[in-house]
Amino acid sequence: MWLCNPFPVWLCTTLSMWLCTTFPYLADTLVLSDPPLWLIRSILWELYELNFHYELYALDEVIVPHLWTTDEARVAWQGLLYSIFPGGYGLLMWSEPLPQEPRELGLCASSMEIALLYWNSFFELLSVWPEALPGLQHPAELDGSSGNSAFFKQAMSALLFYIQTAFDFLG
Repeated sequence: MWLCNPFPVWLCTTLSMWLCTTFPYLADTLVLSDPPLWLIRSILWELYELNFHYELYALDEVIVPHLWTTDEARVAWQGLLYSIFPGGYGLLMWSEPLPQEPRELGLCASSMEIALLYWNSFFELLSVWPEALPGLQHPAELDGSSGNSAFFKQAMSALLFYIQTAFDFLG
């Protein structure tokens, strides 16, 4: 039995159906009025990640529409966009089970060697936006000797540029 007092009915129904199919062993024990912390974190992570995917996708289509005009160009540019995120196959919701452990993929990977691939795709995507920073024109490299300070400076500049651009276009 599901107890969903603090949530809207539509959300409870959707979550209940998804949770029962993804985690059948929880179907009789999970109570949504007091969800486990891992479930809250996993759902919030998924929502934030999906929001970032779609926001970046929409911004890019609006900011550089000439890169989305033909089918070939669209496929190529979507490939770059998708390469920023783990999986790289598109903007799919719940394409894999929600993690119960911290993720070690994508832009947030603790391994700089893993994260660098995703960050360089992000830099390449941003590099064609109007008023893009010159440092985004070239892939980042890890120098190792100085704590990768050049990479962190480039990443911070890219994030600030992205945030300001998103604010300018989305309000």
